[in-house]
Amino acid sequence: MGHSIFKEIRLWVTTLCQVGVVSLCLGLFSVTTWASDYPSKPVKVVVPFPAGTSPDVVARLWAERMTQALGQPFVIDNKPGAATIIGAQAVATAPADGYTLLYTAQNTVSINPFVYKNLPYKADDFTPVSQVAEVPLILITSGKSSIKSLPELIALAKQNPGKYSFASYGIGQGTHVTMERFLNSAGLKMVHVPYRDGGMNDVINGNVDFSFDASTTAIPQINGGKLKALAVSSLQRLSGLPDTPTVAEGIPGFMGDSWTGLLARKGTPDDVVLKLSSETIKILANPAFQKRLQDVGLRTGNGSPSEFAKFITNESAIWSKVVRDNNITAE
Repeated sequence: MGHSIFKEIRLWVTTLCQVGVVSLCLGLFSVTTWASDYPSKPVKVVVPFPAGTSPDVVARLWAERMTQALGQPFVIDNKPGAATIIGAQAVATAPADGYTLLYTAQNTVSINPFVYKNLPYKADDFTPVSQVAEVPLILITSGKSSIKSLPELIALAKQNPGKYSFASYGIGQGTHVTMERFLNSAGLKMVHVPYRDGGMNDVINGNVDFSFDASTTAIPQINGGKLKALAVSSLQRLSGLPDTPTVAEGIPGFMGDSWTGLLARKGTPDDVVLKLSSETIKILANPAFQKRLQDVGLRTGNGSPSEFAKFITNESAIWSKVVRDNNITAE
């Protein structure tokens, strides 16, 4: 009798273990096959900028190549407004399945969390996938200005604190915090004049003295003589402006580039993130894609999720300090 009971118990335990192993195997199988089936339908890519802007143009170049590579449409959905907050919130509340992605710029995760007290999302609501483009900023002044170099700007601004003004795309925007970092580093004071459109026309007309603006929008005006380039925010000079020094040549270590890249909703399966990243890395390595970016003053970024995540962490520490030191807040 006793032996019979023990035999039944052993059989029951063995059966449970077998069922458990089968379930585990099925779970592992579903994880490994998720990416091989992805994407099985169109992928929406939210771009929190208007159509025709630099992030939108690069996103469309990237999406066209992803569509060709993966056999499903990567559809751009422009949701501009509120310093990328509207578009970012839409992705932060979407299913974490890889079918709603965010193609955005630095403000979303590296600046907004420190500027806005009531931000409707957190930076860690997103998983970094790939940095697609580095976006150098150019320190510009009117083509009619008598100031011809960065050292001259610094010397005059030190002699006349508060006399000069600078434009930006708004309080807490990348062009604002980059200029504040420059002013802090050089020991200067200027008057901030925020604009919805960045204020480039007023810089051209001399109504505002300076601004940092993206290479994509500044270079055509520089080549046309309407603007003068005093310095670039990158650590290396731009091939399109070889005679324009970097800020770092006068202020060692300074770097104020923006970027654009791909984020997914937190919780998106790791293998889907890796598939998106691996395809993006192939695109970034393509000479034709590199040339398209170079033609508009951009550089290709670093494609892997780990590199992108580390980059965001490092630059967030820099921008959070600039925000604190200058009491930059927005609602």
